[in-house]
Amino acid sequence: MPYSQFTLDAVASQLAVLLDDENEYYWTRQEKILAIWEAMLYWGAATSYWRTRGPFNLTPTQPYYDLSVVLPALRQRTWTLQQLVVEIQYMLLEAPNGILGHGMSGQLTVQSILEAIQRARNHFILDTHIPYAANTIPSPPSPDGMATFPQTSVYVHRAAWMDGFTQKWTNLWRQDAWAADKSMPQWTVQQDSPVYYSESENSPLKLQLIPAPMNAGQLEAITVDSLVLDLTNSQATFGVPDEWVHAIKYAALSDLLGGEGQIHDPVRAQYAEMRYQQSVDMARNGRSIIRLLAQGVPLPLDSLAAIDAARPYWRNQSGPPEVAGALYDFLAVAPVPDQLYGMAADVVQSAPLPAQGPDGFLQLGAEDIPHIIDYASHILVFKCGGKEFQDSFPAFDSFMHAVEGRGQINKAKIRYLTPLFAQPEKEQQERPDKLVGAGSARQGEART
Repeated sequence: MPYSQFTLDAVASQLAVLLDDENEYYWTRQEKILAIWEAMLYWGAATSYWRTRGPFNLTPTQPYYDLSVVLPALRQRTWTLQQLVVEIQYMLLEAPNGILGHGMSGQLTVQSILEAIQRARNHFILDTHIPYAANTIPSPPSPDGMATFPQTSVYVHRAAWMDGFTQKWTNLWRQDAWAADKSMPQWTVQQDSPVYYSESENSPLKLQLIPAPMNAGQLEAITVDSLVLDLTNSQATFGVPDEWVHAIKYAALSDLLGGEGQIHDPVRAQYAEMRYQQSVDMARNGRSIIRLLAQGVPLPLDSLAAIDAARPYWRNQSGPPEVAGALYDFLAVAPVPDQLYGMAADVVQSAPLPAQGPDGFLQLGAEDIPHIIDYASHILVFKCGGKEFQDSFPAFDSFMHAVEGRGQINKAKIRYLTPLFAQPEKEQQERPDKLVGAGSARQGEART
């Protein structure tokens, strides 16, 4: 039975009382609702609070599955550009009219907000490797084994080669030219079936197959891609899970408040950068897929790197699913399905956001509602700045303490599933796209 204790309107009214703004002169009802939704999204991402099961089907000959496609109601990517611009406008005391920018004060333009969001979105995928996608390179590799990737490519996480003559797939392992020269001294002059790929000595968007293939074929890659947002489309989405869209918001706020001009505010810029980095750290270890069942039977879950190592030719095999590799919302199923199979995934659901009205109940118990109010009140005071905003930090600390408490409860409840929860992190450890430790892309940019 779902919770039916607190409606969205009731919690918004509690916020109005807490903020001493019951007539909603300074904080509108819409503004409070956006803050509550953000609190719920962040709570769900930080605590894995909403866990549920969703059914989907495996399709014959299709090895890869994006949960945002097969389970769109549970793994949502629906937050729009209009919504995020309005949130930023509220937080900067601007008229909340979205991408049209009507009625803004002049301290900044809507175009500057839109451009900051675009930069922030691509910084986020650089820092977190979310989301992944499977792509086939449209142009065949050249005779020297050099493949050219689309301009949107950021990371090549995994590559495989299908020989056009044998129709067989070979998993390619990342390598650099120095190591290839030592292990295969003749690779530059003798064509054969590729076994490695290298990006070490190439210009951007180039990938070297080692050795160059003797036959024409097909290159398949799992990539992380940038996204050029249509900044004129209010309904454009970000291609990342809804629970991480607010990381993009805080990166954009840090960008805007850290620049020159009337809007310059180093304290709030630093705070926004801290919130962005905090979200990046969480997303890197993000939990999405907990457990899989094929035809009602539990299916082993592992990292894709481990599957490639143990079953290097799994792409050539077909049959009932035996194991799946997890990359956050992205799944690879081995062997390749030979027919339709019924699947179910236990996932950490994106927060079920309530609508306004008598049936818009927050799906939280009474014990956790105060934490949502703490978070929402804290970020609502962001637009006040100065001491009033700083005085709200204890509310955020209280929220984060509650997050830690929920984490301890999870460890007791689902301790035997901890290794399965951590598959995306395990994948990055075994086949990293980026060595973490020297700071994020944004931190590096700030120093230059």
